Amino acid sequence: MTMAPLPWHDAPWQQLWCSRTTARLPHALLLHGPAGVGKREFAERLTWALLCQRPTHEGDACGECRGCRLCRAGSHPDTLRVTPEAPGKPIKVDQVRALSAFLDRTTEFGGAKVVRLEEAERMNINAANSLLKTLEEPTPGSLLLLTSTHPTRLPATVRSRCQQLAFQRPDTARALPWLTAR
Repeated sequence: MTMAPLPWHDAPWQQLWCSRTTARLPHALLLHGPAGVGKREFAERLTWALLCQRPTHEGDACGECRGCRLCRAGSHPDTLRVTPEAPGKPIKVDQVRALSAFLDRTTEFGGAKVVRLEEAERMNINAANSLLKTLEEPTPGSLLLLTSTHPTRLPATVRSRCQQLAFQRPDTARALPWLTAR
């Protein structure tokens, strides 16, 4: 991992890891909540864990296997990160089409394929409509992670096809020790 897990992520992490160990991980997750609560870090942690060849008992990436080394280098062939091309700009339909084409390809290592769609609320309407086909007909073994600070700006059709995981601001009792240690 690039950083230690955030303590206020423990409950959602355990929920998702339980889903994975029972082969019930959804094909699409919408991670939403206020800015600064670590949605992006959570998505990265989950991506690494799914692409790790030897995850720990707690479900985290081992940090040493080939998959982890490739994730650390930012060059794992079975993961893709999609963001707006520039700050304040929308995510365009061509970016979503490339995302869908990526998911349609065979995995390089025979495991999971993970796409992180950050700032998902920034998709323009054509991009959101294009994403619907991928959400309705998911590629087996793939996970689409959408992160959003404003999920209500996403079309209801997109939100309804994702399992939602809400992140809240941490309470003082959890945040203060973490902040003090840093």
